Amino acid sequence: MKNKNLLKLVTAAMFAALITGLTFFPKIPIPGGGYVHLGDAMIYLAASFLPLPYAMAAAAIGGGLADVLSGFASYAPFTVVVKALLTIAFTYKKEKILTKRNWIAPLFGLVITPGIYFFADAILAKAPESSWSLAFGSASAGLIWNLAQAAASLVVFYIAAAAFDKLGLKKKLTGKLY
Repeated sequence: MKNKNLLKLVTAAMFAALITGLTFFPKIPIPGGGYVHLGDAMIYLAASFLPLPYAMAAAAIGGGLADVLSGFASYAPFTVVVKALLTIAFTYKKEKILTKRNWIAPLFGLVITPGIYFFADAILAKAPESSWSLAFGSASAGLIWNLAQAAASLVVFYIAAAAFDKLGLKKKLTGKLY
């Protein structure tokens, strides 16, 4: 039992590193700050391979670390929450990555990512002497980019998951985990 838990922990750490790396590189800068990246696709894969607590930890650590390394440390607390929440809708309990549930799960990210980052942008943009309506107006500019980020990750996840399923990769990698 201890060996399986250790293996899950090591796998989660590997996914955290991959999430950090694919969030940090390649990143496409967007107008007004921030960037589009492939890290969320890796979060979706982690959630398809790992039990929920391990997937949440990998997502939160990987995403938060990428924010700090990228110079967006003020977003790290929000990112930790967003990335952990992205894993909830997935299942790891099947032999394939692209189960019915995992086809639908990335759609959750189309709501979570832009929604929470909208409020994060508003909170971070709110100056003490300005109004909340001004802060929300400023934050609305980032909505389309956060939606684009979530959509790009969804597409990359579907492509990678289909390729991995064709190779039988999940069964090969998780045979010793469970």
